[in-house]
This record gives sequence, structure tokens and C-alpha cells, in this order.
Amino acid sequence: MNFLLTGDPAVTQRLQEGTNILLQETSGVSGEDSLTISVAFQDREELYAKREGNSITIRCKEPAHYFRGLSWALHRSADTVSEKTETVCFPRDGFMLDCSRNSVFTTETVKAMIRKLARIGMNLLMLYTEETYEVPGEPYFGIYRGRYSREEIREMDDYAQIFGIELVPCIQTLAHLRNALKWPLGKDIKDTEDILMVGEEKVYDFIEELLVAVKDSFSTRRVHLGMDEAAQLGLGEYLKKNGYRESAKLMKEHSARVFAICPKLGLTPMIWSDMYITANTGGGYYDVDETTDTSGWEKPDKELGLVYWDYYNENGPLYRNMLRVHQELTNHLTFAGGVWMWNGIAPNYGRAFRCTVSALEACREYQVPEIFCTAWMDNGSETPLDAVYPGLVLFAHLGFHETVCKEDLKEEFEACTGGRLEDFWQLEAFDSLFTGMGNNMGSDNPSKYYLYQDNMLGMFDYHLKGIDTQTYYRDLALRMASCAQTSPAYADLFHFYEEFAQVLAQKADLGIRIKDAYDSKDLSTLRDICDKVIPNIIDHLWKMKTIREQLWLRDAKPFGYELLDIKLGGVLTRLASHKRRIESYLNGSVSRLEELEQERMPYFAVKEAKNHPVEESMLENRWHYIVSGCCLMDTI
Repeated sequence: MNFLLTGDPAVTQRLQEGTNILLQETSGVSGEDSLTISVAFQDREELYAKREGNSITIRCKEPAHYFRGLSWALHRSADTVSEKTETVCFPRDGFMLDCSRNSVFTTETVKAMIRKLARIGMNLLMLYTEETYEVPGEPYFGIYRGRYSREEIREMDDYAQIFGIELVPCIQTLAHLRNALKWPLGKDIKDTEDILMVGEEKVYDFIEELLVAVKDSFSTRRVHLGMDEAAQLGLGEYLKKNGYRESAKLMKEHSARVFAICPKLGLTPMIWSDMYITANTGGGYYDVDETTDTSGWEKPDKELGLVYWDYYNENGPLYRNMLRVHQELTNHLTFAGGVWMWNGIAPNYGRAFRCTVSALEACREYQVPEIFCTAWMDNGSETPLDAVYPGLVLFAHLGFHETVCKEDLKEEFEACTGGRLEDFWQLEAFDSLFTGMGNNMGSDNPSKYYLYQDNMLGMFDYHLKGIDTQTYYRDLALRMASCAQTSPAYADLFHFYEEFAQVLAQKADLGIRIKDAYDSKDLSTLRDICDKVIPNIIDHLWKMKTIREQLWLRDAKPFGYELLDIKLGGVLTRLASHKRRIESYLNGSVSRLEELEQERMPYFAVKEAKNHPVEESMLENRWHYIVSGCCLMDTI
């Protein structure tokens, strides 16, 4: 390879190293040895790339954009002449990976993600680590959770720099610290089970320890301090000790104290913005009237970065109003969107796409300098990581396009991932049972609750009246098998979902079939369910569970998988119990099955499940609510 670049030797060396890494990873590229790559950096927010035979020319503003151009060029045939020009819409454009919902992704997985971000031109990666990073002097911080060592973070940081990507820590310094505070270290510093005690000197000593650990591990001087969703702020031990104070005042006092620590360490902070909005309005985060005057609000220092997060809306005026309010609060505004892979076991691409398009259109209009998309792993990282890619690539695409170009998006997706976008889009069907593909704006997640629900109880069965889940999920299983063939790099992912669909094809309406047969005293059907249906579900569920374990251990550290193992193992155990229970009725050991005589009531306030209004959401993402009507959490 002939690499032509004049300028800083360190930059040239990193570009060459990153180029060689991507060349080695890219399959089907011929003539690497004879490639000539000419690179020129410029001040304009523009990316130009051209390929003519084995000659590639790229003009851009920064290394991350160079790698986007390179990825495009490598995906183009050497026997054609192709060129394109793109406008860079956002100076900083990136991705936040949640490493705090039980899955702490391995350094190799993070490196693979860095390569994908490079291919789509992103220059920012945030690692969301509530207490999954090493803090010297705090041995309980992240214990049994697979926390990152300083050496692991430095290794990932060095790798990100090769591709011009800034690795930024996203930690918590107020709420979302339940896992840390449950240990002895939380005894004197917590307000509630999840929130630190504002004003307590030991709290600020503790936070300084966290920030020193961050500074020593990451090369960037920027840090995301969290501080979101502290709804019970000041209402626990603080209330007993100090009496009631408005949360807006507590928020301002706490952020000022933490903000004051950062300059001593040379750190530039940002926080999630929701507590400043809700504490001032007394309403919901997005319930801000267009006429709202912020002049009388309790406000943070204007130099404190605020991150406006919104994954839920496709209403352009709402985004514009929220951006206006945020720009009145801070000189350093960041927007965070979402890829919608967190509301169950399958992703919701329809909502991710519709919200992202509206959000980034408004961000371009308001000239927001920094955006990133989030990949939360709510309720235990049930969705495999690979499902993130459609939402991620779309987010990057709109960093270089004012509107979505479907053909370009498909090409970018394939160049980035090696898979087909249309194959991944089929995963949307798992939770589109009631709404149809692309319309699940209420984030229904039936695939999750019909997997986990106890079929002898049938808590969610009321809503399946007249819906043929057997045909729906059997057809989806066939589509998953086909996707495994057409996107072979992700065969394991699609085989996992194939088995999942096979399970749902037989289990989703199992409770209805059991109860109907019991009520009508159809002993033949009950016998068939015991002898054939339940064993068949168990067989597919074991296969599904085995593949999921393989995917987890490929992507993440083993810590946390034990809970997903317990969840899926619980379904297997209960299915075996169902079989024994029904057989006890069939052989006359018991005269009645009391759980089958319980009336099936609506779980959701929905008049009719099929094509229900968005405001009547059929979402239940709390596993401990799904599996039983009894109480799992508060049994003491």
C-alpha cells in the first residue's frame, strides 16, 4: 500500500495503522498491496472520497471522517470510478455503550465496536459505567460485576485514538448507584438506596476518588457525571437529617460542589439535564410548554455541559422547544438519542428510526455541536449487542445527510457490519405483533412477556384473543433461518432469534390452550400438550438458551450472565412443572387445578390489542412483574 499524507508524523502513523487494521478486516478486497491512498486534511466541514481503480483520494477535516471515506471506498469495486461528497452536520457524533446493566463488554468487543464507529465516521465513544470501573481504595466498587481495570480502559483508549475516536467516561455522581451503595461503602454516604447524600462531606471525598480514577484511566479530560433520574432526591436520610428542601436547590448545590472538583483535576464535566428541567417545572421531563420562561429557574453554571436525552418523541416542535430551553441553560449542549434495543429481547427499529430522524433534523436546525446515540441494556442486557447496528448506522448516516437516503444507508450498513440491513430489520417483527412492522411507537414488547409468563397463570393471555401467534411466529422463524443464510457473519444471532421464534410459536398462546382444554374437560388435548407440545418448547428453549450463552460470552465478561441464565432457566423449570401439574390432574391425583380456574383479567388498560392507539402502550419490561402475580422483590 502506498500511503500519501504530509503533516504530523504521529497522525500519519495512526492513520496508516488504522488503515491496515481495516484492510485486514475487510473481506473481498483485492489488490491491497497495490492500493494508493492520498489523504488531505482541510478546515471545511466536508468529506470527499473518490475511488478510481486502486487509487483512493480522500479530503476531510479529521481522522474519523477519513476512515468513513476509506470504508466507503473499500466497499466500492476497483473496476469502476466512484466519488461522493458529504457535509459534516455535527462536529462531534458518537455512541454510548451501556456497560452497567449486567453486561460489561470485553476489551475485544469494544475494539470491534471502535472499528465499526470508524467505518461510519463517528468520533466519540462513551462508556457508561455506573460502578463498573476500578477505583483504588474502594474494593467493593464494582465487585462481582466485571468492572474494568485501569489497564483495560487504557488499552481501549489507545485503540480508539488510532481511529481518531475520543473515549469518554460516563459515570454517576448522584443517582443510579444502587449496586455500589448496597455495600459497606454506602453506609454513611447515601440518601436513599440509589442516591448519594447531597451536602455530606464524605460524599464529595468519594466523588473525588471516582474522578481521580477516571482521570488516571482515560486520556480525555472530558467526563460525563450522570446526575439523572434522581426522583427521590432529598427524601430519604437527607430529609430526616435536614428537613425538606426543594430538589431544584439541592440539584444546583450538588452540581456546583461536584463541578468545583473538576477544575482541580483538569476535567471538563457534563451531566444529563432532566433533573434541572423537572425540578424547576415540577412536571415530566418533556412537559415543557412552548411559552415557558426560564429566567426564574434555578440554573447550573452556564459552562456546565448539559445532555438533553430524548428517545421517545417524533414530534419536531417538541424537540425544538426542548433545544431552545437547553440553550438558555448552558453554553455546551449535547443531544443524546437512542437505538431502542432495551425494551425486551428484540429491538424496536421502527421507533428508533422515526425518533432519530425527527430529533436530528431539529439538532441540525439548532446547530447542536455534539450528538450521540445510546444503547441501554435495561433489565439485564437481554438483547444481544449485534442488534444495535441498524439504529447506530442510521444515527451516523444522519450525521452526514440531511435526510435518509435508503440506498446509501443500506450500503453504509453493509460496509460497516458485513450484514444486510433488510435482514436485521426483520427483528422488528418480534414485538410488532399488535401494531405491524415499523409502527410500534408505544414500545409493546409481547415477545418478552409471552416468553417469561407462567402459562398456568396466563397473566397476559387476555390480550391474545383472536390473534394467531402460532402462524405469526412460525413464519418469523422461517425468516430468521433465511436471514442466517443471507447475513452469514451474523448466523449465530439469527439462529438465536430463530429458536426464540420457535419457542413463541408454541408458547405464546400455550396458557390459552391449556385453560380452554381444562374448562371444556378436553383431556385428549391436555395429554397432547403434556406429551408433545411442552417437550417441544423445552427442546427449542434449550437451543435458544445455549446460543444466547455463547453470544454473551463472546461479547461480554461472564459476570451478569448468571441472572439471564436464571431467567431462562426459570422458564424451563416452570414448563416442566406445568407438565407434572397437568399430569397429576389427568391421572386423578388431584381433582382440580385451581390456577386454571382463576379468571384471566386484562394486564394492560387496552380495549383491543390489535392496532391499539399509541397512548395505550402494551409494554412490560420488568421481569419480576411478568413471571408471577406474587411478590418476588419484597419478601422480607
